[in-house]
Amino acid sequence: MLSHYCYKGLNGSYCLGQFMLTETEIKARIIRKLVKWRKWGASHTENILKGLPSHLKGDKITKKVLKKLVQNEWLITAIKTKEIHYSLNPEKTDEILQFYEKWCNEK
Repeated sequence: MLSHYCYKGLNGSYCLGQFMLTETEIKARIIRKLVKWRKWGASHTENILKGLPSHLKGDKITKKVLKKLVQNEWLITAIKTKEIHYSLNPEKTDEILQFYEKWCNEK
């Protein structure tokens, strides 16, 4: 559930406060990014958290989602340049694409 606090300013609406995303929404953002960037198997990226709101980048819920994705073998990790890089597991393509179709496709 996405929630935020807004107020109406002279030049339109401005949002204040933090956005709260569910685990599924965070998972969808991560999967969407990796599918669109075609990061499968040996093609990996360290920029997996780019695009998330700044308060979620180091948050417990984000770490929990990443941990679950690795445990469920949807993500493959590689340590490069002293950072963890992630890619989608090609052996889980069907499951990942089913999730992508349900939660990530822009309507």
